[in-house]
Order: sequence, then C-alpha cells, then structure tokens
Amino acid sequence: MSYVVLTLAILWLLFAIAHELLTGQVWFWVIPGMAPPILFAAFPILFFVAGLAFARVRVPLMAIGVAAFLVSIPSTGINFNAFSREARAATPSSVHVVQLNTDYWGQLRDGTLTDPRDKDAMLAYLRALDADVYMLQEHMQRVGDLAPPVTDLSDVQEVFPEYEAVMAGTLLTLTRLPVVDSSVVNPHETAELQLPPPPYALQVDVQVGDEVLSTYNVHMPIQIIIERDPFSANFYDEIRRRHTIRAEEFRKLTADVVDNPNALVIAGDFNTSPVMGDNRGLLAVTTDAASFTPMIYPATWRVGGQLPKLWRNDWFLLRNDLRVDQFVYLDPEGNSDHLASSLHATVLGH
Repeated sequence: MSYVVLTLAILWLLFAIAHELLTGQVWFWVIPGMAPPILFAAFPILFFVAGLAFARVRVPLMAIGVAAFLVSIPSTGINFNAFSREARAATPSSVHVVQLNTDYWGQLRDGTLTDPRDKDAMLAYLRALDADVYMLQEHMQRVGDLAPPVTDLSDVQEVFPEYEAVMAGTLLTLTRLPVVDSSVVNPHETAELQLPPPPYALQVDVQVGDEVLSTYNVHMPIQIIIERDPFSANFYDEIRRRHTIRAEEFRKLTADVVDNPNALVIAGDFNTSPVMGDNRGLLAVTTDAASFTPMIYPATWRVGGQLPKLWRNDWFLLRNDLRVDQFVYLDPEGNSDHLASSLHATVLGH
C-alpha cells in the first residue's frame, strides 16, 4: 500500500509540473484547469501527511508533498498575505469602487446554473453600496445561445440619476466622478463569440481631485460552453478558438496597463481561476487587491448553491499611485452568483 501511495504522489508531482508549464499556454489544458484551486494545495498536503503513516516511504512522500506544494503555489489560490495583514477601515478621503457580475442584469434566464433574480432588487442593492464608481459585467440578456447587450439605460438613470453611464457591449461603468476619457481596450476584436460577446475590456478615466484614476472594466469570454456535447469535435474547436481570443485580449490589456501612467484599477469577471495561467502576465505587472484581505482562500464563485464556492473568477488588480485603505468581498444578497468586490483607495499625487 505504501508504494501505491508513493506512486500516486510521484504522478501528482509530474502532473503539477506539467500543469505549471502548460496552463494558459496550450488550449486543451483548460480542461484540467477547471479544477478547484484548493486541490493543488490539498493533494500535496495529503501526501505529506501520508508520509507520517507510511514509515517505509516517509522521506520521499513528505519530500514530494513539499515539492508539489511549492511547484503549485500560483495555482492554489491561497492568499499568503492573509497571515500578515489585518483588515483596514475605509478612510473619508477614499474613492470607493465596486465591481459585480450582475448575472444577466438580474434576469431569469434559461441555461445551466441559473437562479431566480430580481433586477429592481439588484439595482437597490448596488445603490445602497454608495460607490463612486461601479464596474458591472453581464449587462446583457440571454436569448438561446446568444447574449445581446442591454441597450436601454432608463432603469439605471432612474436609480442612479447623478451618475454618468459609460457602456460598451455588455460592460457598464457608472461614475459620479467626472469622466475624463473612455475607450475600448481592443476595439479591433471582431470575433463573433457569445457568453459574452465583445468587447472584453472598457477603460474609463475619471477625475479624483487633481489626479486621474483609470478604471478597466473586464469580462473575459468563458473557455468552455458546458451545454455542448463533449464528444463532438465542435466542443474542442470552440475551446481552441476561445483560447486564442482570450490570449490576445489579455495581451492587449496587459500592454495597455503597462503603458498607462495613471493610478489604475482592473476589475471584473476574468472567467479565470488561479489554476488557469491566462492572466499571469497581467498579475506580474499589478498588485492583487485580494492580498489586502484577511481571507486565506478568496473564492468568488459560485454563490447561491448548486456548486460549492471554490473558484475565484473575479479579480481586482491595482497599479501605480494607489494606496489601499480597504478591500473586501461582499455578499451579493441573492443578486448574483458572484461575490461583489469593494475597494476604498486613495489616489496619490505624482
């Protein structure tokens, strides 16, 4: 039995190494990338603990457990800063930014993993958060396999009369701070994808005192259409096509962020967990706001049942002259299957 466990540990270590080399690089590796991030910590820990029970293979088992854990650190989803940082209170001078995937704009829809929604309740929930800037995704409907954007803003104008709405496709940014400029990060994207359709990143620059804050509202396309037949060639052709588009979108977004001298936030539903390597280039040039929370395992999806909340698909990234005063995840109170993200930050002068 001890050698069976040792063999399994070796196989897991080889898988973990292959995963770190291939994730985000090879289109078909998105399939193992659907696994919950916590598994990449759980299995190495199990093998390490198993070493205590199997004396004959104790040393190699424990060594493999440690090696596999270290190799997989980027994929575990663990917030190691949680052990050294305490939660902060928001300061009066902060700018308040909220991000939420609105789950098809609070509409009841057909499809997999659905919940009843109330759009009016969702808008009231957002209004009560009293943010300066809202970065909202899935401002769209579900019509069969299509997800057309919602173009009527009358509901928003009624609840947020003093806010300016900037919309691009299914992305909606609301701000009561003056808008300096706005643009789509990759306006040349012509892919006829759905769930969601392009564009996938909307930049809105707002005035905060004497400084400019750039906000990037992001919703990347999902990798797999789970309603499709996994035994058909079309299922895998679609994965390959989406991998290519996602890679280009992340590359364009990362380049835009690096070239932007302003204080900036990038927030939204990346449809990318820590297991997937698509966004690691972007992570390398930004600061993850989740590192300012005391949550050891920040997971944002799925809220409301049907699946356990084991994945983090929503990201809130920072760069340049920003001081984080408080960052927290918020219960969506039945208005989304994602947690909401709330940042209070101070824009520092150059």
